Amino acid sequence: MNDALALTELDRRVLTEIQAGFPVSWAPYCDIATTLAESGYATTEVDVLNSVLKMRSEGVIRRIGAMFDSHRLGYRSTLCAIAVPSERVDEVADLIGGYSNVTHNYLREDRYNIWFTLIAPSQERIDAILVEIARTAGIDDILDLPAIRLFKIRVDFDLTGERGERGESAQAPAIVKPAETRSVALVDDEKELVRLLQEDLPTGEHPFEELHEQLEFRGVDVTREWVLDTTRHWIETGVIRRFGAAIRHHKTGFSANAMGVWDCPDERVEEVGSTMASFAEVSHCYERPKLPQWPANLYTMIHARSKDEVEDVARRIQQATGLAEPRLLYSTREFKKSSMRYFSEEE
Repeated sequence: MNDALALTELDRRVLTEIQAGFPVSWAPYCDIATTLAESGYATTEVDVLNSVLKMRSEGVIRRIGAMFDSHRLGYRSTLCAIAVPSERVDEVADLIGGYSNVTHNYLREDRYNIWFTLIAPSQERIDAILVEIARTAGIDDILDLPAIRLFKIRVDFDLTGERGERGESAQAPAIVKPAETRSVALVDDEKELVRLLQEDLPTGEHPFEELHEQLEFRGVDVTREWVLDTTRHWIETGVIRRFGAAIRHHKTGFSANAMGVWDCPDERVEEVGSTMASFAEVSHCYERPKLPQWPANLYTMIHARSKDEVEDVARRIQQATGLAEPRLLYSTREFKKSSMRYFSEEE
């Protein structure tokens, strides 16, 4: 079912702009209007703000805020999958989604049919949660696939049609090994800012001014400039992977997505992962461990407007890399999609 909404040209341009990076400034909507004007589309601060408010109310925009690197904050994360009999899918999905540490929980077309991401303050807590899930569900056929290398995280849909298929191919992707990522030591004031930035940004004209007021209300004695400077520093140093809009892609016409699961020779992983990451339709690209029951090590999330387009992207990736045909795991149900609550009492 296609539940795409009719977006105006302004909506599409604004949404394309703020996915990649929402301005961290006192007047972000003015900055967005200026950027659009520089690209040849004249608009105003008020029109941009009203466009964003409308897309928030219609559910096109899930949230505007920070997407933190869990490893930089001292946390651990993993991607998991469990093989669940079809008649028990809802029951087991509810069990898994009940953990606050689970941020994403999907049904995909495979024997390993429920896939979920798990984030916790320690590896011990992740291991304990997986043991609890296996024991409670009575199913121990679970894949635990922590990232070995990250080639790309860029959820950035082109709603204007002005980008090319391989728009990023000229840029060398930043290859990150999460297990080797050094965490930052945050003081209490900084943790309080994390708690605010991981939520939805205030909807007013000057959201960072409102954040400063919220910090003051919580007893945090910092300046207005500290809020902006700290947020910008975290973006520059990778503590915040992306500060922007998370969208419901189905509502923008991108109704098909699949996780491409690839078996790549170990000696070619860095070369092939970099090539995969260069495709604009690929939002995520990771290396994960091969398991005896799951011989795959590269994962690409592919987004497109139809299943045929997804398969065309997969064919082009296959041609560019010389790999065997991937397993394409389509998302058929979304049980849970949320942001991690770092430094919360629920951990």
